[in-house]
Amino acid sequence: MSRRSRRQEEEARRAEESGRDEEPWREEEPAASGTPERKPDGPLSSLGVQLGLLAAVFALAVLVAELFGAANLGVAFGVGQIAFALAVVYLILRR
Repeated sequence: MSRRSRRQEEEARRAEESGRDEEPWREEEPAASGTPERKPDGPLSSLGVQLGLLAAVFALAVLVAELFGAANLGVAFGVGQIAFALAVVYLILRR
């Protein structure tokens, strides 16, 4: 008989004697339907604010790219798209 199986049998025996479950650290999870959803709070909680932030990030990135000498407007828009994508990832992960 291995140590592990002896230890498991001993723990099971102790649990039976004390009237407890074998795995007291496991708690039952509450039902998903009975728990209310947590509403996001903070300055970036509303959709309008988030869309405004994304538009501002895009515009600012395009402006900065143009000021730093982007070859043409297409390159500046590409930089704006990258900044926009990073801002979207930030907003998704923050939630």
